[in-house]
Amino acid sequence: MIRLTRNSATAFVIALLLSLTTSAQAASAQTASAPTNTAVEAQIESQVTSTIGKEVSRAAKQHHWPLTQPEISIRLPSGSHRLAECDSPLIVERIDRRRYPAGRLRFAVTCPGSTTWQLTVQADVSVIVPVAFATRTVSKDAVVTAGDIALKPTDIANINREFFASPQGYTGLRALRQIRRDQQLSPSHLSPAYLVSAGDKVIIQASNEQFSANMQGIALEGGYAEQQIRVRNTSSGKEITATITKPGLVTTLF
Repeated sequence: MIRLTRNSATAFVIALLLSLTTSAQAASAQTASAPTNTAVEAQIESQVTSTIGKEVSRAAKQHHWPLTQPEISIRLPSGSHRLAECDSPLIVERIDRRRYPAGRLRFAVTCPGSTTWQLTVQADVSVIVPVAFATRTVSKDAVVTAGDIALKPTDIANINREFFASPQGYTGLRALRQIRRDQQLSPSHLSPAYLVSAGDKVIIQASNEQFSANMQGIALEGGYAEQQIRVRNTSSGKEITATITKPGLVTTLF
């Protein structure tokens, strides 16, 4: 057991009070030194945030995304707190080359008021929207079905090319090349489906000035309306070139 004399107890209390005072002063100094936004920095952040929100809304409408609330983190350049607060609405112009208003964006911010200044602001923007990915491998020339593709909520901050956000965009289209499982689907991968596909049974309508005849055939390649494709006559086995007229019908001349 520690026994304190009257003098030593007094000294202990004084030391304790000094310690608490020092701690309080340190905490106060730390609080005082913590950075806080100045009026001009708050003005910049507010108007850049508003600009980003409007751009995301426009992009959602243009590309048929569901409405979404972006997550925005703005980084101001050092020294921005020394600027005078602008007495006019700021001019905010995006100066990066990203396809969508997501990812790392850059803005030129200009004060057109009585005290003119300009600076560059960076913003990291996260936008979550449905993005189409292949659920299985889709072969070249295959027609894409709803079961081939799934929409997954995705942050498009890392996407800088076109994508699909709705099944209406890709269902029924033809794969221009093989699409691998889990690959993001892009319009560049697809084309309208053939009017006649390779392997389709077709009617070959052959004619000249005097008469016409219809024969059964098999399309040897796919094509669109008015496009010539190779067709095999089922009866004779002869391969001919015929023009696609409509689904299931090709025409040729004797």
